[in-house]
Amino acid sequence: MREDMFKVIVTRPRHGRRWATKSKLRYDKCEERSHVTGHRLVSEKTGLTKSLNENLAPLKRYLHKQVGRKWDDVFSEICRHLDTGSTVKMHVRLHIDDFIIRKVGKNTNGQLISRMSHGGEELIINCWPELYVDPLDGRIKETKKLCKKSGVTYIRRRTPHWQKNLSGPTPIKQQSSNIWYIQLVGIWYKIKLCSIPTHTNGQ
Repeated sequence: MREDMFKVIVTRPRHGRRWATKSKLRYDKCEERSHVTGHRLVSEKTGLTKSLNENLAPLKRYLHKQVGRKWDDVFSEICRHLDTGSTVKMHVRLHIDDFIIRKVGKNTNGQLISRMSHGGEELIINCWPELYVDPLDGRIKETKKLCKKSGVTYIRRRTPHWQKNLSGPTPIKQQSSNIWYIQLVGIWYKIKLCSIPTHTNGQ
């Protein structure tokens, strides 16, 4: 693991700086102030502050390269470089669960499930992270391969339910000559025409 992994989170400039007034006293509306900085003006004029710019691609690439290794060994390596003595490093560690499911068990049907922090459970084949830790051997494996083995489409390749509703014919009902009802994504909308369209010469 790269030693500077914690540097993937960096401080980016304050938003709204270009909209703030110039940091010159002659532009400052507070007459009693003898000095003012650009940061102070941004805070006063826009209310915006500094924020973190997260580029977690290196962490994701690292985890994908560890497929087949035991998770305990990988996590020990992560802890050596991302210790608990730094707030930024701890913040990076919190994003590990965005890429890999660590708490995995089996339900009564023998299916692999993710044990969530709030006590709930979800089938691994329905989880978004691309990696998971197999409870049988403790090794990192790919979710899409588990889906293929289970005969289901990988969740990232599934058609969203709202797009499925649009695949068939759109339900349309006519109430009167200028009032129509149309159903989109399970919701009926009322359409009122200002005038009745006419068709001439095949147009």
